[in-house]
Amino acid sequence: MASRRARAWAGAVLLGIGLVALGVLFFRAGLESADRLASVIGVFVGIVGLALAAYGTAQTRRTPSAPPAGHQGDATGATDVINVIRDATVGGSVRQGRDMTFGRGPCGGAPQAGGVSNSVENSTVRGDLTQSRDTFGEASPPDGGGRTDA
Repeated sequence: MASRRARAWAGAVLLGIGLVALGVLFFRAGLESADRLASVIGVFVGIVGLALAAYGTAQTRRTPSAPPAGHQGDATGATDVINVIRDATVGGSVRQGRDMTFGRGPCGGAPQAGGVSNSVENSTVRGDLTQSRDTFGEASPPDGGGRTDA
């Protein structure tokens, strides 16, 4: 089986040959004929691109995402979320949580099943530290900054 690099080079060479052949065809056809031909080719390329984009979007939405590594599920399919900062110095703010929705959009639905564990071990956080579960909407720390455990 050919390596990725070899396939990439072969694809680039074929693309280059195709562009040179198209250039020769346009040159021989003359400017007016080449303009019409390019318009027709452009329409078909656009249609194929639109179809591929729609297919890719449908596949992305259809593919279920698996829980990240290390998450334990129970009999109902609920997963536990474990957020850990260990042996680190963080120069900014930290948010640890589960089922978080931020911004001004609609609020999230019911909390998801499963547990959550947020911890900071042997670490320094120089900004705000927010640890929460089922946070919907903008989760801002208190005016004075500091730590909030929700």
